[in-house]
Amino acid sequence: MGKSITNAEKVYFHRRADLPGSEVRTVVDTVRTWRCYSTDYEFLAPLTWCGDVWHRRREAQLGPGTVLAAHPGEVFAARKVHAGGTGSSLTIDSNVLAGYLEEHGVSPSRVHLRPFTTASPALQRALSAVFDAFHAGATALEAQSNMVELMARIASEALDRTWAPPPRLDRDARAAERVLECLHEDASANIDLAALARETGLSRFQALRAFKRRFGLPPHAYQLRIRLGLAQKALRDGKPSAHVAADFGFVDQSHLTRHFKRLIGLTPGQYARLGDEAPRAPRGPGVRAAPRLREEAPRLAQR
Repeated sequence: MGKSITNAEKVYFHRRADLPGSEVRTVVDTVRTWRCYSTDYEFLAPLTWCGDVWHRRREAQLGPGTVLAAHPGEVFAARKVHAGGTGSSLTIDSNVLAGYLEEHGVSPSRVHLRPFTTASPALQRALSAVFDAFHAGATALEAQSNMVELMARIASEALDRTWAPPPRLDRDARAAERVLECLHEDASANIDLAALARETGLSRFQALRAFKRRFGLPPHAYQLRIRLGLAQKALRDGKPSAHVAADFGFVDQSHLTRHFKRLIGLTPGQYARLGDEAPRAPRGPGVRAAPRLREEAPRLAQR
């Protein structure tokens, strides 16, 4: 996420053993602009929050009745807040999502989500049912049934079935993709900008500019989010936070804790424990108008 968590804002995470590979995050009373890095597939549904969000080099008004979908490794950002409030997101492991969608004839190579979807009443109900199942202690059968129903709605409404692989990338896009590959090859490595530039055949400035334009963050900020995403997965698997810090390029445990708290909203220990104190997610109002999309150069102000 972006700026530090405010005093009024509350962040909650929930997982269920009977829905492996899935996690729900609820943010209550937020008024911040923010930037998020998606560790897996993610579906973000504002309940009362409304603002202008940049995603895949487009900007849309996101609010109650709209859903943002992100692929693993994508960055999306709130650039202007029209109304503070609450929202929830569902994160699903790539293999788990592929398994759900294969039941609807979608092969893993064809999973491509629309960046913004105006949710039908049926999709809104399906999302609310899944969020409630994580918050309110539904039975395993009920929670799994709700998830299967939601995936059917996702397959119907949020998949871009006309998607085709993009044509040959231009020089800057190829350079940005190469930088991305380097950052993912070893997220704990202390690679410098000069080395990334050499990998692309561009100058340091050209490589930096190309990456920021394509992915919305400079390489160092993107690398930090990769490390935090890997740290989240390791903590979910029960790995001690001191070992997590050492494994993923943090100077020490306090360094991990500082960034984890600032960008995710909890300390690593709190995230690992995932207390059950979160309130039931509030219900949002009805469907809003379709998001207003416009192509634009993705020059994010650094926050």
